[in-house]
Amino acid sequence: MSRIIVSIVILTLMSVGCFISVKVMDNFTYKMSQTVSRVEETFENGDSGECVAAAEELKQMWYDFMDFSILVNDLGHAVEITSSVAEIESFARDNNNEIYAACDRAQAQIKMLRDTQSPTFWKIL
Repeated sequence: MSRIIVSIVILTLMSVGCFISVKVMDNFTYKMSQTVSRVEETFENGDSGECVAAAEELKQMWYDFMDFSILVNDLGHAVEITSSVAEIESFARDNNNEIYAACDRAQAQIKMLRDTQSPTFWKIL
């Protein structure tokens, strides 16, 4: 009987951990997406100093997350986001119009990261 109770406790803890992880990922990707949008807006408004500051904040946010996360399910995808974040910062510093493409690419990759972390019935099976 005690094995069943221990199994239920372990299953409950794993479920709670899963949902907390999903919530943390949703909050993080939302903040990242908002920062990318802020980079685009400040670049469009011609405020290069604020654009560079937002791009540096984006880069630091991503690196802090990578240091914080213990397990990364898709390391290849994380490398792609790292590349996009570095491109955004570089284009912001150079005042290059390619920043729009880099921001769009980063938004798509951030959305994909959020979608890969969300639990669905088919992923559980």
